[in-house]
Amino acid sequence: MNNTLLAESGLAQRLYEHVNNMLQTVVPGTECGVIAAAVHGFSPAHLQELENRLGMEGGNLATMAAYEAKEGALIILLPGQSLAFTHFIALSAKDFLKEAELLAGGMAVAAFSESAPAAEEDIAGFVSSLNAGERTEIAVYSGYRPAPEAPTVVMIDPNADLLDFLNVRLGLQGYDVRPAHDGKEGLRLVESVQPDLVITELALPALDGYQVIQRVRNSRSRTCKVVVLTDLTVEQDICKCFELGAADVIRKPFSPKELEARLKRLLA
Repeated sequence: MNNTLLAESGLAQRLYEHVNNMLQTVVPGTECGVIAAAVHGFSPAHLQELENRLGMEGGNLATMAAYEAKEGALIILLPGQSLAFTHFIALSAKDFLKEAELLAGGMAVAAFSESAPAAEEDIAGFVSSLNAGERTEIAVYSGYRPAPEAPTVVMIDPNADLLDFLNVRLGLQGYDVRPAHDGKEGLRLVESVQPDLVITELALPALDGYQVIQRVRNSRSRTCKVVVLTDLTVEQDICKCFELGAADVIRKPFSPKELEARLKRLLA
């Protein structure tokens, strides 16, 4: 089953409506558990047999089960039930589906409360998690988490080849790299994008690296980290960088892995 297509289908929207309608009927302060399973060949008789089996797990257990044939998904709502209990019931449902050879993929469980109702992205994320793991696992969906924004790095160096190399290398590590060939261009980028980090050479056209550090420290981006990546190796130059507010100094030639490790430490 393609879980991306599944999330984009009408199933997520229908489930969103069912869950929030259910939350309006449960006792305040309680939750609504949800179980989803990828199945095939599911019949109304199977549905009735499953509901009977789950009903034996608790005398007052209420279940609402539906088979979405188009998506090949079994959905079970457990009004008033917590995530822990929903997971317990999912184990019984899984045993039934395996015994009947109906399980076609993964299973997922979640629980939503009246105080924290299901948002559309929550339901879409839950549906997408259906096949996130192996068939032997029941995925526990704990909530929608937006992808973190990529750290923005302004990279200032007159060496075009180095800029291209680090643009690709750091881009593969999840950084949004903005290259500049001289100090003026670099500062314009700093002002416009307000980066998380600036990497600069000291020997630059227009404005040198010392001026870049000084102006970054006095700009709206004063809290961003500045790393000096330079050919200059005189101890006095290195000391001046730190005095002006540089967070780190790396001498060329450098190890790309060491650079990545230092950047990761600075942004942690």
